[in-house]
Amino acid sequence: MPEQSDGRWLLTLSGSGRHLPASHPPTIAMAREVLGPAAVDWAVDVGHEMASTIIAEMPVLSGGEEAFETVRMGTESSTLHSMLMLVSEVPTTSVVPAEALEGDRDFVRRKIPLDQVLHGIRLGHSMMARALLEAASTVVDEPLRTVEMKRTSELLFRFMDDFASGMAAEYLTEHDRWVTSAAAERAELVRTILDGHIVSSPSASGTLGYPLDRHHLALVVWRDPGSVETPSDLQRVAARLLEGSGCSASLVVPFGASSVWVWSSWRSRDVERPALVSPDDVPGVRVAVGAMATGVDGFRQSHHEAAEAAELVRSSARVPDAVTWYADVELAVLLSRDLTLARAFVARELGPLAANTKSAAELRETVAAYLACDRSLARSAEILHVARNTVAYRVKKVEQETGRDLRVRRLELECALRLADGPGGVLDS
Repeated sequence: MPEQSDGRWLLTLSGSGRHLPASHPPTIAMAREVLGPAAVDWAVDVGHEMASTIIAEMPVLSGGEEAFETVRMGTESSTLHSMLMLVSEVPTTSVVPAEALEGDRDFVRRKIPLDQVLHGIRLGHSMMARALLEAASTVVDEPLRTVEMKRTSELLFRFMDDFASGMAAEYLTEHDRWVTSAAAERAELVRTILDGHIVSSPSASGTLGYPLDRHHLALVVWRDPGSVETPSDLQRVAARLLEGSGCSASLVVPFGASSVWVWSSWRSRDVERPALVSPDDVPGVRVAVGAMATGVDGFRQSHHEAAEAAELVRSSARVPDAVTWYADVELAVLLSRDLTLARAFVARELGPLAANTKSAAELRETVAAYLACDRSLARSAEILHVARNTVAYRVKKVEQETGRDLRVRRLELECALRLADGPGGVLDS
């Protein structure tokens, strides 16, 4: 340990590396350069735990993976900001990190009261201070331990006092700007429709600048945690997605700090799955698409499906495709409303086949094809591009390892296989 109190003990901390950072790439790059990758992993773990606790204790802030990532972006960046401040001679660019300000603006648009925002800040400060002080008590030897813990406590108190003031000021400024904007009027009307309230279709169409009496295809476009895209970038991605698709109009509504909701209207339903321009060249951007539906009810239904597909993909440990269609994950959405129960169901039905290994995945793929082909070895082999005897061998191996006849509880088995390996599969990676 150093001979004077300067916060250098923070460089000895290390985390699990289980969570991807939620903060902006420049924030992570600077923190890694100053603190080191291991200490940044520690901050990411703390930020994740802070966000989980805040969401659990304050249901007003909840709202699925999108809401969780917005809170986590703020808690993680604040933890990193505090650690940089505690290391001597390391300047910080502002009292309130940009990531926290993004969350502040989201709270305004979600109509979360300022007193609740400040309560969440106080709760987060308490958790972060406790984590840092406990770390200092563990890694700093006496006689510096007491001095370093006192210094840490005093600096954190001043930081969080300024942080809370800055967040409150930004909240009030954003509130005044947002409530008088046309975007707020459109967002409020969209939420009214999605909540199931009756609206006049001609009047609502005029306010939105979007025809509600046609056929609709809804999309949710979001960015992965830590990617550089902003809501404005996502709006441009959304516009490009629909280029050449044949839609007659579109509506884009920003939602949260990292996603936008999109609707496209169609005069006919001749094409159930229009060609969309994939955002493969924009790293970290994902899209979920609902099914085409008609009228105000269809506007609501297609969005609900897109949002459910997005939630499934965002909660999965697997790296998703750039575009996910609800029709491709509908069964998984319906079966995985409770992920804990879904994972238990998969483990119970598949037994050793539920393992996250290459060999288990290969056996699951073979069984899925075998059952889909009504247990035809020849057709299964053709689909899998393997020899017929290979399919027979794998099927026999599955029956031996699981101790089950593949003709028994076939529906449950096929559902478990879809949950395990379909888009948004529930198996932990």
